[in-house]
Amino acid sequence: MSRITSTRQSETQTPTLPADVVSAITVLHNFVTASQQMPPQVIVTCRDERRAFGRTALQAMSYRKVVDLFIQRFATKNDWWISEIRYKPEVSIYARFYRLHGEEDEGMVLLDERGWPELVGNAVKLTVVFTSLKFTVTAQSSAAT
Repeated sequence: MSRITSTRQSETQTPTLPADVVSAITVLHNFVTASQQMPPQVIVTCRDERRAFGRTALQAMSYRKVVDLFIQRFATKNDWWISEIRYKPEVSIYARFYRLHGEEDEGMVLLDERGWPELVGNAVKLTVVFTSLKFTVTAQSSAAT
């Protein structure tokens, strides 16, 4: 009977790892978990100004509403073209991605409005570029002469 008891005890005991191994595994697990989580903020840069915006808030907005928000926050009077009609400046948004999946998404990449929530969900930095309609018309007319 004692033999059966000792066999059952050894079957129920799990091997234990040394404390330093457990500690190393814990540190590695915490590092991997933290590196896979996106920060709650997205840094947006326009010219020399930088602002932090909430990732969740940007994802909940449409691309067009985000463009309007960036115009409100960053546009200067020189970005607007005033004539009979007041034209909004054209806006391009570039992103630097958090998780890269190849050479094509390295560096700053121009964002398309389709898929905005997914794109901004992986962006660590956005850069806003204003293209003034006034500048475009002036540049085209100057080039023609």
